[in-house]
Amino acid sequence: MGEIAGKFAGLILDMDGVLYRGERALPGARELFPALRANGISFILLTNNATLTSEEFSAKLSRMGISVPPDAILTSAGATAIYMSEHYPEGGGVTVIGSTSLLATVTGMPGFRPEGWQPDFVVVGLDLKFNYDALQRACSAIRRGAHFIATNADATLPVEGGEQWPGAGSIVAAVKTCAGVAPIVIGKPERHMADMALELLELSAEQVLCVGDRLETDILLGARAGIPTALLLTGVASREDVAGAEAAPDYIFEDLAALMSALGIS
Repeated sequence: MGEIAGKFAGLILDMDGVLYRGERALPGARELFPALRANGISFILLTNNATLTSEEFSAKLSRMGISVPPDAILTSAGATAIYMSEHYPEGGGVTVIGSTSLLATVTGMPGFRPEGWQPDFVVVGLDLKFNYDALQRACSAIRRGAHFIATNADATLPVEGGEQWPGAGSIVAAVKTCAGVAPIVIGKPERHMADMALELLELSAEQVLCVGDRLETDILLGARAGIPTALLLTGVASREDVAGAEAAPDYIFEDLAALMSALGIS
């Protein structure tokens, strides 16, 4: 009870497997954010899912009774757009393998525009309609010198029923194999998203707790960025998985209720 009360001024929270599973809120998710606000703990939600915009994720959460504004949600698509704007301020043409939301997010930044045949950038995310033609065009563009940027490298995508479907990383791997060029990867566990989250929270790494259900993304992200981490056992990883992980969590909690109790906000 209250073992980490008063220790953290902010939280970085994963979404799927922490706040909800599929279209169902997990126990404690609706109560978490009012409690954080009441106790002056800031938060930001990070997700590797680039198929929806922050506004669409906010609406999805709202349908579950969870109130989080879009500006408190950073997707790998949003992080990719920020990265491109900061590192390539001159902009350019962009070919996107991914959702319409990813295309809108990236080309919504000043100076960037859709470009089908001779792009300056090839951005790859999860594309449920990925085909050979898209692979060929992406590889040819990268070989001609286009920058290759991946929203994330998640090989698989957990779906309801316990199955694992091909994730964005599987498509990224196909493009990498064909083009012979490694991408810049933006999403977790790369540090880009952690650094952006800390900047948005206006807090230092030691003031923040990074909470997630996946050892290879959420927990490794925190470890690489020097952010304390907490594993929730409501999603992918189990206690038994920790021994073989590249980075072990600083804390392990059964669920959101246990996390809130440890923070002293339940």
